[in-house]
Amino acid sequence: MAAERSRVVLVRAKKGPPASAAAPDATTLREMVEHGLRELADTPDVAAAWSRYFTRDDTIGIKVNCLGGPRICTSPALAEATARSLSALGIQPKHVYVWDRSARELARCGYSLNWKDPGRVQCVATDIQGVDYERDLSVFGSIGSRLSRVLTSTVSAQINMPILKDHGICGITGALKNMFGAIHNPNKYHEDRCDPFIADVNALPQIRKKNRLVIFDALRIQYNGGPGFKPQWVEEPGWILLSEDPVAVDTVAATLLDRIRKKHGLPPIEKDGGLPAYIRTAADREHALGTARWESIDFREKTL
Repeated sequence: MAAERSRVVLVRAKKGPPASAAAPDATTLREMVEHGLRELADTPDVAAAWSRYFTRDDTIGIKVNCLGGPRICTSPALAEATARSLSALGIQPKHVYVWDRSARELARCGYSLNWKDPGRVQCVATDIQGVDYERDLSVFGSIGSRLSRVLTSTVSAQINMPILKDHGICGITGALKNMFGAIHNPNKYHEDRCDPFIADVNALPQIRKKNRLVIFDALRIQYNGGPGFKPQWVEEPGWILLSEDPVAVDTVAATLLDRIRKKHGLPPIEKDGGLPAYIRTAADREHALGTARWESIDFREKTL
């Protein structure tokens, strides 16, 4: 009997990007999330789809990426649309935490810090008073890092919500790379194109077990010149990608990025045209975080 393939779902709005990638329409984004979620979970019911990943008793983190500033970050509207959709499972807003490492970066990207108002979705940063990183190191392979207490102590399960951009050091910023925002010392792990460091961080039990779902913000894509924002190398296809498998979704994302680069006359991310090394490492037997083989990926493209 053939092994089940890892499903990756790409969703686009019927009339192109939802309003624009910079200021997307929240209603359309929620429809996109729920459309993709139902396809991913093989059910016509939104609540049943969410229940595949979470229970109504979970406190759910949404790990966004705000490092690149307001023009290349996880859309606040996408995070909000996802948080509101979780209400279908009976999860209250106060039990959803949108978070990243820095309060300054979150605020710069348009997120409103809040973890005191029980009527609202919570938004917190690791560097605010009362949060911080764990005192002790978590170790796997070549890394030893202190993890954000949002991840370890506040949330019971998590949605990984990365962005898609070219990265001059490691090749691509995506789901796996987004977890560098959960550790205190990512600056130590950029040698050798971040390999095996990104894979090692994601293999930490606290990250592996709590990350249940990837909802990938590909509304705006930085296809060259990253990780900083370079407006001359940006496309706004208005996509989101969903998967349970962070390696498979990064494999798809890297392939899409190379297709865009080719369209603009640019070489592939890797000289040999393959995947960034850290993605392949994440799929090896030691890490076993998912599949990087296209023949083991069930890729579905959907339009609202």
